[in-house]
Amino acid sequence: MCFHTGYKGRTGIFEMLVIDDDIRNLITRGVDSSSIKKRATEKGMLTLRDDGARKVQDGITTVEEVMRVTQEELD
Repeated sequence: MCFHTGYKGRTGIFEMLVIDDDIRNLITRGVDSSSIKKRATEKGMLTLRDDGARKVQDGITTVEEVMRVTQEELD
């Protein structure tokens, strides 16, 4: 049952970090994770929140739900 929300079931939101030579170099140099994430997003990686935003636009979920499950993600 959707409990009158219009949504039923579960759907995942995802982020995938592709380890190319640039990212590998940052990792081996011991660069902090926020800097690695920043570089990855500059190169086109979608964050959990980005993927969630796409699913909100597609009518799959709500802004509130994306914010709830990504509350620990720092911008």
